[in-house]
Amino acid sequence: MSRLLLTITLLCASAAGHAQVYKWADAQGRVHYTDNKDDAGDLPVAELKMNGQPTVLPAPQAHGPTWQQRDAELKQRLQYKLLAPGFRPRRQIAQEQVGERQS
Repeated sequence: MSRLLLTITLLCASAAGHAQVYKWADAQGRVHYTDNKDDAGDLPVAELKMNGQPTVLPAPQAHGPTWQQRDAELKQRLQYKLLAPGFRPRRQIAQEQVGERQS
């Protein structure tokens, strides 16, 4: 009888201990898992289903240039540096002139 009572108690406890898991991504793109929806704040939260299909979160919005744009800018600067070490692009000269005028 005590084994039956222990088995029933354990089954009830395991059903009550089942927690929901949430997934969210912060502004830097790092993925977090939590059992509390409020940890994400205003960010979109996906509820993970134990035996369901995974939910795809929307990508965080980028606030700056993409890595492709930064790579192209770096290649352009390296090209200028290799072709003419003393060469400065017109943008840079114009910015320096504006800085001198403001001084």
